[in-house]
Amino acid sequence: MSEPVEKRRKLREDCGESQCQFFVTRKKRYCKMTVAKGGKFCSQHEPITKPNDKEMGNKSAERVPCPLDPKHTVYAFKLTKHLKICNARPMKNENYIKIGLNLGSEDEAEDGDMGRNLKLKELTCDYLKSLAEKINGLYVKFVKDTIKTVFREHKLLQEELAKPEYGPTALKHLRQTAALLGCLQEYNLLLPQTCFVEFGAGKGQVSFWIAQAIKHFKQCSVILVDKASHRHKKDNKVEDRDTVTRIRADIGNLDLSWVPHRSESIVGISKHLCGAATDMTLRCIVAGNQPPKEINKKACRTKGILIALCCHHRCEWKSFVGKQFLRDNGISPRDFTVMTKMVSWAVCGTGMSRERRRELEEAEDSDDSVEKSSDEDDDTLKLSRKEKEELV
Repeated sequence: MSEPVEKRRKLREDCGESQCQFFVTRKKRYCKMTVAKGGKFCSQHEPITKPNDKEMGNKSAERVPCPLDPKHTVYAFKLTKHLKICNARPMKNENYIKIGLNLGSEDEAEDGDMGRNLKLKELTCDYLKSLAEKINGLYVKFVKDTIKTVFREHKLLQEELAKPEYGPTALKHLRQTAALLGCLQEYNLLLPQTCFVEFGAGKGQVSFWIAQAIKHFKQCSVILVDKASHRHKKDNKVEDRDTVTRIRADIGNLDLSWVPHRSESIVGISKHLCGAATDMTLRCIVAGNQPPKEINKKACRTKGILIALCCHHRCEWKSFVGKQFLRDNGISPRDFTVMTKMVSWAVCGTGMSRERRRELEEAEDSDDSVEKSSDEDDDTLKLSRKEKEELV
């Protein structure tokens, strides 16, 4: 099996010997992973090869497609081990897995599909401006002046934040974690007899620090929920392993009432859930609090929910929990889909790669070039980039 032609990229002349030389088309840049000594590609982008006669004695020479997901490759001699940890492996048939439980109903999905294939350039300016005015009106009526901007920081992370070896990205995530723990403390949620469930846990940094904050409390536990299997998990560093449990499950399929825990109440928490995942998490928690139909289980008692939102536009009508509110205020499923597309005007920049933007900025006629090439929809919508940003 040969590598697809579109993935064969010429080697970059200015690339250091320690950096992967595979060009990632989707990101318009070269891979930033390091490579083994003498290699040109990282393990993820190493071309599928078969050892020649001279290499037959070298067991590390051959790479084969993963049987679970052919999009990535693995060394042949590591295949057995890889299949046990591959993210594409089927999930175990546990009691707490109920397929589609938190996804919403199919009839709701059909309503949302009405506008899925819409393109903003096909809509009129009058419609978009009317929709924006309607949204702004709802914001003034229901949201404005109701949300306070505060910053809390748990003292547990003060020493960690003061370490000089952390770069800007690591510090950003630590500050966010400190703020989440600060909010838990502010709202009196860091208490004994509590099970903290982190949705979309990733590598588990938030859960690690929660475990540190509650390690002297009685009958407290932390459950991490994520559909992927990550390397270098932070929760592995928690000393009391009985306190922490990691569950590999899609939030959309999780029945929280079947998840075993030893605490009286539950606190749901997450950092950086996208819009759809936030809706599924809320559905999961609410469903878990309903009186159970089965005799051998009991409903959850949720004490609080703390979610740091991310990617608000990644919403789907099927799973969205605020449909009735929108309908009551004149927002249709089609309007909802258009809203999820309009937000890109405020967050997606010019749509060009960093290299291309740099070239245009350095050019003498950069202003004219950016105006012409940064947004293909302007001619159709008759809206400038500035007008679009003001609209949303």
